[in-house]
Amino acid sequence: MKKILYLLSILLVNSFSMAAQEDIQTFVQQKAHPKEGIQNFMQNFIEEFNVPDIPKEVEQLRMRLKFVVEKDGSFSDIQVIDDKFGVGEEAIRALKMMPAWVPAVHNQKNVRSAFTLPITINVNDPQKDSEQLVYTTEEEVKSFKDSLNNALVDTEFFDLKCNCALVKSSTNDQLQTEEFMIQAQDNTAYYNVVFRKITQQQAEAELRTIENDAEKQNAIVRTIVFNETKTTEVTFSMPNGDYVNHYRTLFLYKNDYLVAISIVSYKKQIADLLFEHLKGNFKLKI
Repeated sequence: MKKILYLLSILLVNSFSMAAQEDIQTFVQQKAHPKEGIQNFMQNFIEEFNVPDIPKEVEQLRMRLKFVVEKDGSFSDIQVIDDKFGVGEEAIRALKMMPAWVPAVHNQKNVRSAFTLPITINVNDPQKDSEQLVYTTEEEVKSFKDSLNNALVDTEFFDLKCNCALVKSSTNDQLQTEEFMIQAQDNTAYYNVVFRKITQQQAEAELRTIENDAEKQNAIVRTIVFNETKTTEVTFSMPNGDYVNHYRTLFLYKNDYLVAISIVSYKKQIADLLFEHLKGNFKLKI
């Protein structure tokens, strides 16, 4: 089973079919609705819903759920219509796991009411895939964190404990830069570290530009202290074909160098864990 990637649309409409039981209302003065609001209901449904493996060429799953909202807000008599890929049972299970709704009201009384829930599921959303957890238990997370101390990348400019290796370093005399490319051992992420020798005035201007550009792109920007130096932290994600890359970057100026330290991963959890580890294990030598 793989996690549902995206719920494209979910509409709540009254059922206009004849109710099987006389006490099920099809027309009410106040419709039943989720206590948490439709947007939160949708999000909860997304998190709960799992779909089986389906052909790669299938981009969407569509079905309708017909059900009764009871007087206490619970769901009953759930039926699946137009289930072409055999995911109806999972849809029923996910719906039953949702919080009870506010029941329908008619003539100032809670009543049973019939609903139809059309669902369209986009199963190829790279953003959702990139946000799925790689490590789901505390033990798995701890084991991964422990593995990050297995190796040491040691250079003239810095050293870094990580489960990674230096794959390339280069010098550009014209731009006065030193650049280092570091690859995670499992190829889930890479690091890029750049040192550029400039004046403090130039660095301050560049940092202002970086912060302004990041905010325009809706990146998360904040100021932290890193290696005893005021540092700009930038967090953002960017689609890249079939993937979404998650960027975590630090910018700082120290001893005549503007320093940029980046981590990129197509898995958000990996990017976050590596970034947390880097901030405690990256040592500048300049």
